[in-house]
Amino acid sequence: MVKKKPQDKLAYAALTLAIVFIAAIAFYRYLKTDPGKIFLVDVGVSSAYESVQAETERRVVRVLRRHGVLSKQIRISDDEEPGAGRARLIRAEAPPDASLVQINVALDRSVRAVGGKVHSCREGRDGSIITMEIGTKRAVTHRCVIKKGSERQHYARAAVKRSPVVAVCIDDFGFFNNALVRELLELDFPLTISVIPGLRHSERIARAAVEAGKDVLCHLPMEAEKESWDAGEIPLIRVAMKPAEIEKAIADALATVPGAVGMNNHMGSAATADRKVMEAVLRACRARGLFFLDSMTTPRSVVRETARGIGTSEAGNDLFLDHGEGTTRENMQKLLSIAARRGTAIGIIHVRKDTPAELRWMADEARREGIDFVTVRQIIARQAMTVAEGGTR
Repeated sequence: MVKKKPQDKLAYAALTLAIVFIAAIAFYRYLKTDPGKIFLVDVGVSSAYESVQAETERRVVRVLRRHGVLSKQIRISDDEEPGAGRARLIRAEAPPDASLVQINVALDRSVRAVGGKVHSCREGRDGSIITMEIGTKRAVTHRCVIKKGSERQHYARAAVKRSPVVAVCIDDFGFFNNALVRELLELDFPLTISVIPGLRHSERIARAAVEAGKDVLCHLPMEAEKESWDAGEIPLIRVAMKPAEIEKAIADALATVPGAVGMNNHMGSAATADRKVMEAVLRACRARGLFFLDSMTTPRSVVRETARGIGTSEAGNDLFLDHGEGTTRENMQKLLSIAARRGTAIGIIHVRKDTPAELRWMADEARREGIDFVTVRQIIARQAMTVAEGGTR
């Protein structure tokens, strides 16, 4: 039997100590993360509870805002239910068109991502309210009561208060599906996502956007006055097309953008100025319960007057935020000024690497000025309610 030399024993001991030291540092760093703090709560370290509760609260609020719940419709207080302990109560009123199922799924994924848990979820009989208990594996940090507001009350209240609102549509999704796309979908305020149909990633992005609580539009390729090109498998809506051809192209396009609540034109300066073309497009929208957002690529557009004659819901772009004169932030400020003056405003921006940062800046500016971010669909509903009550758009 070969005996270990003293130097070998020292080397072995030094290696062991180094491994233990590295493991201790790694474990210490882990305990500083959100999953590590949840672990501490579950093993009985009460001092970590408040930090975990605060982070869980931020995650819940972020999900609610992402699904169109306004900040003023979220109320947080200490839970006074028997046995609630140190848990907090979050009450929220979601828009009437929100999906409580999607909110439930999004909350579950958000808390599970850091090692948390949804302890229970109960749905009301009419499906208009859910109650959830959320926390760590062993502790409940929050009880959430989320209900849908009535459509009339929701938009009537907004009209009475006349709080200005702004909607931003992000165009040209579908060409790629990468970290930039995921970052845009994870922005924690309402946005409208416009996906070009028939591209490699169109369907996947549309589904992910719906799951993230965003409104999705089919960004329909339409003929321009100068250069026009087909995108993906979906042909351009051309001025020379017959109504039946337009109907088929739209049906094929929508099949690649699941969950779309409306359409807007990609290019289209020639097509949106042609009454026959727009009659066919807008009739197809009305038959499917979709609205049309006119990107306003030409001042000769006939979308609004044609839509009103047919009875199709529509809206128009007020400003391209990253095109034309001025910087993106200057244009964003212009759009907020329009919203403050007129009550509503809609802008379009495109999928670019600096778009997430620019939108965060705009959201912060809007909050400071008392302007709420909403979706294009919500602006159309608000305008319809105003007209129904005898007002003007």
